[in-house]
Amino acid sequence: MTIDLDRFADLADFEAHARETVPGPVYDHLADGAGTNWTRDENLRAYNRWLIRKRLMVDVADVDLTTTVTGQRLELPVLLAPSAFHKLVHPDGELASAGAARDAGTGIVLSTLASTSLEDVAGVGAPCWMQLQIHKDRGLTTSLQERAEAAGFTGLCLTVDAPNYGIRPADKRNHIRLPDEVTIANLTDRFDLPSHARGEDLMAYMWKEMAQDVTWDDAAWLIERTTLPVIVKGVMTVAEARNAVRAGCAAIVVSNQGGRQVDGEPATIDVLAEIADAVGDEVEILLDGGIRHGSHVLKALALGARCVLVGRPTYWGLAAGGRDGVRKTLQLLSEQLANTMQLSGVKSVSEVPAGLVTAGLGRSAG
Repeated sequence: MTIDLDRFADLADFEAHARETVPGPVYDHLADGAGTNWTRDENLRAYNRWLIRKRLMVDVADVDLTTTVTGQRLELPVLLAPSAFHKLVHPDGELASAGAARDAGTGIVLSTLASTSLEDVAGVGAPCWMQLQIHKDRGLTTSLQERAEAAGFTGLCLTVDAPNYGIRPADKRNHIRLPDEVTIANLTDRFDLPSHARGEDLMAYMWKEMAQDVTWDDAAWLIERTTLPVIVKGVMTVAEARNAVRAGCAAIVVSNQGGRQVDGEPATIDVLAEIADAVGDEVEILLDGGIRHGSHVLKALALGARCVLVGRPTYWGLAAGGRDGVRKTLQLLSEQLANTMQLSGVKSVSEVPAGLVTAGLGRSAG
């Protein structure tokens, strides 16, 4: 059934549609955070505590949304975040997501746990980074790295905050199961999932393959062995940002994995400025977590981010219309960002004044 995407006015409309149409256990798996969902929800709430102080009488006849990240030109400062198993909500999966990113002039960070092979996604032609973790079998990590390099990926995104998976109550209640047609496409030669591991203990089974003795030396090891820029994802403190810089990363993603790991962490937007102030002159800063409107993108840019990533909205776009649905979510963010920039007196995303955003509603700027 074809859905009229013109009736979707914002990303909340896409999520509401997904809540009604995606099978309950799948929707819950994608929407849920760890623990009580406090951090997941705090990511969303926090944007309301940062206020825009608009500038007046600025020539904004033509606003410029283009940026560069690790040397890659993007028409929109929004990337699709690494997220697993896009085929759970649409049969075209990551091919549709990558196609929508290409159409919008931006890129995708492909999850190790994608349901489409990295070579097939690279063939779509969107800028692609490959998300990696350090596996117990280091050869598995290097195999993915080498395949990504050979396929033409332009960056490696190393997740550094997941030595284990956050316990998500919805998955325990629902006994989430991967359909037989949804596979870990990049690891089919390494992971022969037994039938029991397609059910409630799927995540536990997969995380048995992830190394839990990883240190910053392992990040430096990966950085030294690749010709691609390495973007470290999962940094939430100044101290760890400095560790990432010392390891040699090209960029940092301020991220708490959408609240799916440690419940009780702060919102990403709330720690962004202090990290950018500390290391922003040495490394590019990106952010994910809670982006649901173009004004959120502008606030992140004003607080020190060069670009943002969106995760769950990609699923909701896929559920509504595959490639067209994801394209519409990016179009809405682009329109909202441009509109907010004009109304706030900002001509270019590369020239967002730091003083444009201030703490409010009881939040301390320090």
